[in-house]
Amino acid sequence: MAKVYMATLTELYNHQGLLLTAHRGASFESAENTIPAFDAAIQAGAHFIEFDLYVSKDGVPVVLHDHTIDRTSNGSGRPEDLLLEEMRGFNFSYFHHGERHAEPLFEELPLPTFEEVLRRYQGKVCMNIQLNGKPDENGIREICRLYKEYDMTERGYLTIAWLDTIEAARSYSPDIEICYTPKMMDRAKIESLETCARMGCRFVQPVRGYISEETFAACRRLGLRANVFYSDDPAEARSFMEMGADSLLTNKIELLVS
Repeated sequence: MAKVYMATLTELYNHQGLLLTAHRGASFESAENTIPAFDAAIQAGAHFIEFDLYVSKDGVPVVLHDHTIDRTSNGSGRPEDLLLEEMRGFNFSYFHHGERHAEPLFEELPLPTFEEVLRRYQGKVCMNIQLNGKPDENGIREICRLYKEYDMTERGYLTIAWLDTIEAARSYSPDIEICYTPKMMDRAKIESLETCARMGCRFVQPVRGYISEETFAACRRLGLRANVFYSDDPAEARSFMEMGADSLLTNKIELLVS
């Protein structure tokens, strides 16, 4: 895969060739959704980094996949019940290589905030920014404010599962790029893809196990770039490409790039 640096969303949308998204960064080799994982993914040649957002008790968007901090850190609790300062006191490197370990991968590793990720990587890699916990009105406003402040319109998209949240984001700013993700089993259905196209989405995220050649033919017809979730196996990735896939998420970005 040719490395693409400093590309915009439009350039990647039009890119002739496979696009790779590092799912939670280089999340197999490193600690998912952390700065080391994102650094490794960019160094490996990822076109996108994907990460997940929740909002802390004090209204700060933080990078976290689960509905609690228990699996990936030495802390416990839901992010919406914890202050940012409380969460920053924990080590978020206990989960790597596909399992939780008794000892952390790094001596210290706080979870990053959304703003820290934007500040560090804006202009260096495009971003697939997934809202995992449905934010309230203040939360979505803060996420959108940061997206706009860091000029992310051509650098990243918000991946959102709830239509009312999409409406709230677009009411904040209609030029925020959106990837709509209905239920996993529905994302590859033609009617779902048509809905995404009507909404003005350029990127969609169909799920392995539900995709077919018809999925990708429909995406081409509708002007959608299908970013398949997911593959960590080069042979499987090639089979998806033979179906017509031109973008993949992976936990093993170094392996898929090679």
